[in-house]
Amino acid sequence: MYPYRRRNRLGPGSIFFMVIFILITIGSGYLFYTDEGMFWDYLPFISIPVVVISLILAIFNFVKKITAGFIFIIFFIIFTAGIIMPTIFGPSAIYQDARQCYENKDYTESIDKYKIILNKYPNSKIYNEALRNISLAYYSNNDYEESISYFSKAINEEIIQPQDLEIKKIFTDCYAKIAENSYDEKNYEKSGQNYLKAIEILNEIIEQFPDTNEAFISTYKIPEYLYNAALSFYKNKNWNETIEALNNIIDNYPENDTSKEANLLLFKTYISESLELNENKDYENSIKEFLRILDLDKEIQKQNSYIFNNQKRTIFSNTPTSTLKNIGYDFYNDSDYSKALFIYDTIVDLNSDMEEQLTPFIVDSKIKLVADSDHTEIIQSIPYKSISIPEQSRLHIENTTPYNLIIYFKGPEYKIAKLEAESKTEIDIKSGTYKIAAELEKSDIPPFYGEVTYEENQQYKEIYKISEQ
Repeated sequence: MYPYRRRNRLGPGSIFFMVIFILITIGSGYLFYTDEGMFWDYLPFISIPVVVISLILAIFNFVKKITAGFIFIIFFIIFTAGIIMPTIFGPSAIYQDARQCYENKDYTESIDKYKIILNKYPNSKIYNEALRNISLAYYSNNDYEESISYFSKAINEEIIQPQDLEIKKIFTDCYAKIAENSYDEKNYEKSGQNYLKAIEILNEIIEQFPDTNEAFISTYKIPEYLYNAALSFYKNKNWNETIEALNNIIDNYPENDTSKEANLLLFKTYISESLELNENKDYENSIKEFLRILDLDKEIQKQNSYIFNNQKRTIFSNTPTSTLKNIGYDFYNDSDYSKALFIYDTIVDLNSDMEEQLTPFIVDSKIKLVADSDHTEIIQSIPYKSISIPEQSRLHIENTTPYNLIIYFKGPEYKIAKLEAESKTEIDIKSGTYKIAAELEKSDIPPFYGEVTYEENQQYKEIYKISEQ
């Protein structure tokens, strides 16, 4: 008989797993050294099967009374710690602390913890959530520029979809708040640019989510933000941006409450820019910018007539007369008769000795404007008396209205006649056919226009009265 011999050595299976566990331990250490974020992510998944197998092998070897089973107990303890440690030391633990701080409205502390994850564990599986949440934490902490920075980073890394409605709302609010804060800090250019960025996103909301309540709200916010942007640019003397924003309101949102304010600010902008150009001796552009006021709502000009007339005198007085005449001719040749007439009238007002030279342009401009407008037709009058002046006719003109009357004659000669309210006068004029325009000053009554012929050596009576209709 053979004596019984108890086995007290590890079997090949145990040796195999021992080698595997040693390699796993070395590999985990190397991963910790090269990429700590991935180490903490993978550690629990590695540790769980090792713990289970180590426990089974330890029990098996202890049953066999093999003392080397203590080695598996050591592996069991080490990898059990590997399951627990990520909840205490790793990025997951930091992430939970950051979320708790955020829920407690301790946004600064929350941001600091999220930054640890982003900077120290960039390859961690919770990096994406950390980047998203730090963006929200900055937003909740009223640090809008940092919020936009981190949201933009999340979008670039395709963690956040830029077409998401909630993200668009946050971006809009961030840009608007940055604009408000910048305005308070007198950083007007930055304020205006951020209002424009907010408007850009509001337009995207309207286009991409047309049936939502947010789209409806956006249509009311856009003109408000446009006006705020214009005001910021105006403060910074950025005239082009100011004018563009205000024209956007006037053209696209005429019924909005800000439209009237936009017209008024545009009036001030044209005057301010014109004065600046005039001071820099850029006279031509100074006059042209000032004349853009004529394209605005007439009520704005009436309500601000004192400012308008005062600044007009300042700007036109500083501008060489030759420059004014050239600008007037340019408008006249471009058939912009209202601006040409405005320049000619102002030149004559400042330089009465130039009236005779400019009368043909003044008369022609006025007649063309009146002919193209709603007017009362002037009827050919019948001569009632003969006179003995060669090649001349005489006009007996009566103004029966309570307004001053100006009459423009274009024909064999160019002539302007002015009558006070409820007055009469006589003038001699070369015989021939004339185009005539007449208007009542400071009145909403339509002007008079017609073509009449005055025969030589004849006297005519022209009576201007307000229609009874």
